[in-house]
Amino acid sequence: MAANDSTSTVDKPEQNFHHDSLVEFFAKRAVDPDYGLSSEEATRRLERDGPNELPGAKRKPLWKVVLSQFASPLIYILLVAAAAAFFMGHRGDSVVILVVVFINAIIGAVQEGRAERSMQALQRLSALRTRIRRGGDEIEIEASQLVRGDVMLLAAGDAVLADARIVEEAALETSEAALTGESLPVRKQLDPLPEETALPDRKNMVYSGTHVAAGRGVAVVVATGLDTEVGKIAHLTTSAADPKTPLEQRIDQFGRYLVVAAIALFVLVLGIGMLRGLEFFDVFMVAISQMVSMVPEGLPVAVTIALAVGMQRMAKRGAIVRRLAAVETLGSTSVICSDKTGTLTRNEMTVTRVRLADGRIVDVEGSGYTPDGELTVPAKATRCDDRRYLPENLC
Repeated sequence: MAANDSTSTVDKPEQNFHHDSLVEFFAKRAVDPDYGLSSEEATRRLERDGPNELPGAKRKPLWKVVLSQFASPLIYILLVAAAAAFFMGHRGDSVVILVVVFINAIIGAVQEGRAERSMQALQRLSALRTRIRRGGDEIEIEASQLVRGDVMLLAAGDAVLADARIVEEAALETSEAALTGESLPVRKQLDPLPEETALPDRKNMVYSGTHVAAGRGVAVVVATGLDTEVGKIAHLTTSAADPKTPLEQRIDQFGRYLVVAAIALFVLVLGIGMLRGLEFFDVFMVAISQMVSMVPEGLPVAVTIALAVGMQRMAKRGAIVRRLAAVETLGSTSVICSDKTGTLTRNEMTVTRVRLADGRIVDVEGSGYTPDGELTVPAKATRCDDRRYLPENLC
């Protein structure tokens, strides 16, 4: 029996796939797990729903990358200073300032371009493939070509590349730590579950981003791309604004202070000159020159080169940084907190023990983010003579 090509029951993604029995699931969605979709129907659905992939960050055109290098108060001051120097007749100084500014922009754009190309190369290398049934034949396709209604064939070690309802299984277990935070594999089943069953407990479903830990199974794809559970999380992250790094914040603050100081100096010199009865044009030129002299032309280039060197060193160690300023953020990180908590849990971490620089150990009570608990020092020993609190290689 071939799958029905009707679109009346599959045009809109649903949410209660775990609630239907297999008979109801096959009937509602015109699915034949032994045949799969026809090639024509798969092509039509791919055109309708789009490829099974999460949208990546849109690649900036070159002119935008170069233009973004000028988005700094310090650069604005340099451009104003170059214009002022030009109109004052100091064209050599104006050219030098502009050359410094453009060299800074070129260095930053080149480094960000290299990082972007490295990221794209990694994405091409990591393209995954999966086995499916189409038109009664078993074939292997790229993950991006999966569509709703495809019949995936799963075996131990396979990556699950779309959300799917399990229709056959033999000791099937999947590792869902990436989605739920649970470290142990989940044993799958075929039986329908109550409609209100929470996502981590839907044992008749498999989800994109997880892996098959043991056994084998057959599953019918019910959601792809942004409609998957991982896709919904990815969609939320796209609306988050990138905060400025500490270095960018300090440079912006320094630029604002510099603007205020330069204007104040300009007004002061102009005022003193006028009070002394000097010619306005001469006083104005002196005030402008003093304001220009306050601008550190070499600072943006020095900062960009320092970050570029850091980016290159990290790339040699396998860490690719897309934004140049992010190098400073990583370099200023002093504490990294991590555990197995997944995206669907409360995501509250609690410090339970603190090791001080002099070797002392402090036990911390309390749980979650509530401000309850006490700090206690073990009574018997507080230094390296108590091996229960410090590993041997630290003593």
